[in-house]
Amino acid sequence: MTQVTNFGPGGDLLQPLIDNLCMRGPLERSTSDMAALLAAARGSWLPGRPLLVCPGGYTRSCAYADQRFEVLLLNWAAGAVSALHDHGGQHCWMQVLEGQLLVDDYLRIDAGERPGFARVEAQGSRLMNAGDLDLRSGPFDLHRVSAPPRVRALSLHVYAGPLKEFLIYDESTQRCQTLQSTYDDVLRPSVLASR
Repeated sequence: MTQVTNFGPGGDLLQPLIDNLCMRGPLERSTSDMAALLAAARGSWLPGRPLLVCPGGYTRSCAYADQRFEVLLLNWAAGAVSALHDHGGQHCWMQVLEGQLLVDDYLRIDAGERPGFARVEAQGSRLMNAGDLDLRSGPFDLHRVSAPPRVRALSLHVYAGPLKEFLIYDESTQRCQTLQSTYDDVLRPSVLASR
């Protein structure tokens, strides 16, 4: 991974979003309230320093984390693809800040009773543009996210509670496995002290 310049001028302008969520957490809000908060943050998303990039992949940079929620910026290289995944039973709001992301929606159709086994079914795909919002909640609400070829993207993610572990899925083998959530970077190390 390497450092690159920001998409625009610097300044830690996510602070109003974080302060607002600290006063009243994401799970205490309606979907429309969260959408309005994220829309307001869209014009002021840039961190005070460059984000890490992973050529051909994506990076997860933590802007804030406490026991109730975390705020991440995902920096997508052109053509980057996530694994098909759930969100560990947590709520996830994802907003595209720059570029475009393709979201392939899936539903887990087995009961989740056999460890390592999962039957999933494609539910369709959609192209998300800057400003578009995606909400995930529940253990059977899955997706795969990718940046189109030749299009870099940046997305803002709010997880409630913090995403500690999640499942990734292989639809062809009907297998799943647990992964621990990690950060590639922490934009402000002091935010993790309470985690």
